[in-house]
Amino acid sequence: MSRKDKNIQITEEEKMVNGQLVTELTAKKSKLGQVIADQDKFIAVLPSGERFNVKTENEALDLLIRDFHLHRG
Repeated sequence: MSRKDKNIQITEEEKMVNGQLVTELTAKKSKLGQVIADQDKFIAVLPSGERFNVKTENEALDLLIRDFHLHRG
């Protein structure tokens, strides 16, 4: 038997918080996390508060989506 694919719509919202650009990702009513631009790097913040330093914004977004699919998706 094959599994049916689930399509999940992810919303990306950018805003300024304390002078830093913050991108929040949400899926339906679940918060996937935040990406914070910090000089020449980015910080991916999971809803649990765990933080990861990465080099690119795409890497941070991928990390948040991967965590969502592994633990809550």
